[in-house]
Amino acid sequence: MELLITGGTVVTETAVLAADLGISGGRIAAILEPGGARPAARETIDADRLLVLPGAIDAHTHFTGSHDREAEELREGTRGAAIGGVTTILEMPHSRPPATTCAAFARKRTMAEAESSVDFGLWAGLDGANLAELAGLHVAGAIGFKGFLCSGDRSRRATDVSGLPALDDDQLLRAMHAVSKFDGLIGLHAENHALLVSAGEELRAAGRHDPRAHAAAGPEIAEIEAVSRVLLLAAETGVRCHIVHLSSARAGDLVVTARGGADVTVETCPQYLLLTEEDLVRIGPYARCGPPLRPRPVVDALWRHVLSGNIDTLASDHCPYLPAQKEAGFASIWDAGMGLTGIETAVPLFFSEAVQMRGLSLCDFARMTAGAPARRFGLANRKGAIRLGLDADLAFYDPAARWQIRSSEFRGFAKWSAFEGMECRGRVVRTMVRGTTVYDDGTFPVSPGFGAFLTPERDAVR
Repeated sequence: MELLITGGTVVTETAVLAADLGISGGRIAAILEPGGARPAARETIDADRLLVLPGAIDAHTHFTGSHDREAEELREGTRGAAIGGVTTILEMPHSRPPATTCAAFARKRTMAEAESSVDFGLWAGLDGANLAELAGLHVAGAIGFKGFLCSGDRSRRATDVSGLPALDDDQLLRAMHAVSKFDGLIGLHAENHALLVSAGEELRAAGRHDPRAHAAAGPEIAEIEAVSRVLLLAAETGVRCHIVHLSSARAGDLVVTARGGADVTVETCPQYLLLTEEDLVRIGPYARCGPPLRPRPVVDALWRHVLSGNIDTLASDHCPYLPAQKEAGFASIWDAGMGLTGIETAVPLFFSEAVQMRGLSLCDFARMTAGAPARRFGLANRKGAIRLGLDADLAFYDPAARWQIRSSEFRGFAKWSAFEGMECRGRVVRTMVRGTTVYDDGTFPVSPGFGAFLTPERDAVR
C-alpha cells in the first residue's frame, strides 16, 4: 500500500463511519475498520478528529471568462479550488474565444492542462450557429453544452468577447434535438430575455443606478417562466438537461413536478442561500450576480428545497473579475461585472450553514457536492465517492475550526468577496487529488499542470 489514512471519520452518501483508508495507484484500495490489521504502507496520514469527505466537484466555474489573464487565473485559481476542498472543476465555455468550436475547445484544454492543479472537465458553448460543431465537441470530451436564454444586449448578442449570445426558442429546440442524438447534456441559464431587457431599460430610463435596481431588473417571474419553457422542451426532445444557479423556489417547484417527464437536474449556489436582496443593497457591486439575490422569503423557500433533497448539486458559479471590474459598479450598478467569487468559499460556506447550522446530513452534503455531480456529468466511474477503485479525491475537514473569510488571502486576481468577514464553522485542512496532496494547510505540494483532463464516462487523460 502506498498510503494509509488513519483515525478519521469517513463520509459517504450512505454512511458516516470510523474507518482507515488505503490508497494505491491514486485510487481507494482498502476501507478498513480501525484498530484491525493494517497493510504496510510507505506513508501514513493521521486524520484524528477530522472528517474525510469525497472531494467536491464544482460544475460551474468561469476562470477563463472574466478577464484576459486566463492562464494565470487558472494557475492560481485552481490552487484556490484545493483550499475549498474542490478536487474537480467543470469550466464553463467563456473564453477568448469561447469554446463553441472544436479549435477553441482544444485551445482551452491545452491551457488548462498546463495550469490546473486539480482535475478538470470543460463545457462547450451553444451560440445558435454551431450545430455542426456539437458532435465533434462531444467526441473531443465536452462535459456538457452551456446555453443562455438571456443577454444584457437587446439584440441577444454576447455582451463581451468571451461570452455567449442568448438562444431564441428555435435555436434552443434545435440544439436540444442535436445534443439528444448523442446523449449529451445541456446546461441552461434560464431567465426570460424580453422580461429582463424591458425591466432593465425602464429602470435605466428612470435614472436608477442603485443596487436595488439590479434586483428589480431580474424579477423572479423571468426565471420561473424560462425554467418552465426549458422543462417543456426538454420533455419534448428527451435531452438531458441541467438548470444552473437556481435562485427561485417557485422555479424549483416546477422542476420537482416535471421530473419523470423530463430528464432534468438543478444546481444552486451559496449566494442564493446565504445572501438576500438586502445584502445586495448593503454590499453593492460585489454582490451583483445573475439571477440577482432574492428577498428573504424566496431564500427561505429555496432552503426547504435543499433540505428536502430536491436540489441536486451545489456549485459556485465562480467569476473572478478583477476588483476594478466590480468597483465600477459603485458609480452605477449596471457597470459592475456580473458574478461572484466562490471557488475557495462555496463548499466550506455550505458545510458551515447547511450541515453545522441547519442540520443537513453529512451524507446529503457528500451527495450534493460530490456524488450527484459525478453521476450527472458522467464522472462516477472515477470520481465523487469514497469507494473501492475510485480516485482518491479527498477533502479533510476540521469540523471544530472557526475562521472568517478574508478575500485578501484568496488565490488569483479576484481578491474580493460578497461574503467578506463571514464566519465559517469547519475548515478544509488538506485536499487530495488521485491520492496526492494538492493542498496541506497553506501549502501546495504539486506544480501547476498536475490536474488531469476528464471526459464523460471515460478515464481521465493524463
